Amino acid sequence: MTTDFNLFILWSNGRHKEQEILSDIREHFEILQTYKITWDNKDFAKNLSRFYGKKLPNAYRKKRLCGKGEFLVICVNDHNPQIKENKNINMTSAKYRYRQLLGGNYLHASDDQIEAEENLLLLTGQSYQEFMLAPKPTPLEPIILHQNLSGTPSWDSQEQLEAFIQKIPQIKLIAPNIIETPCLKRTIRMLNAHKKLLSFNRERYIIPIKNKSSDFLLKKKA
Repeated sequence: MTTDFNLFILWSNGRHKEQEILSDIREHFEILQTYKITWDNKDFAKNLSRFYGKKLPNAYRKKRLCGKGEFLVICVNDHNPQIKENKNINMTSAKYRYRQLLGGNYLHASDDQIEAEENLLLLTGQSYQEFMLAPKPTPLEPIILHQNLSGTPSWDSQEQLEAFIQKIPQIKLIAPNIIETPCLKRTIRMLNAHKKLLSFNRERYIIPIKNKSSDFLLKKKA
């Protein structure tokens, strides 16, 4: 039987409808695990900007809208996925249903399993494979996390960065400071990388490690 892994995020300003939304999710999906996550206030906008990428034009406006408090992440399996143009229509329908109930854009929902796995990795530091293999408490008893996105505002060490890279499909560390990737934009966002200014080498980027700028080459894989 085909299943499709996805996740929802109910931002803090939408949690007044939490029980109603959870009840509806249970009717349409299998809830695998829930998390209550708190980001540092000073890094909240940075986290939002990195999480959404270019989809988010103004992180500070989004922060005011969704709230900066503890938010709820609901990881689900769809046992009867309806896929159209690479998107799970069941998730799209649920997203708009919940946003209508909330009266605003206080909820995020992944479009497909690829996005959901990426969201999970950024939010928890776990790959999808690690998540599925890990023992889980009662799904509706949330795991409490007080942490920013992995690598925000800085990676703790080179080893932490390398371990994270190994969890991203198709991205390869071919030398301590050379990364090969088929999708440059996605890799820049996932690794919290930024173009190095005043560099004639288009492949040269900086990645913050221990709050210092470290030079890397991001090479586009043919």
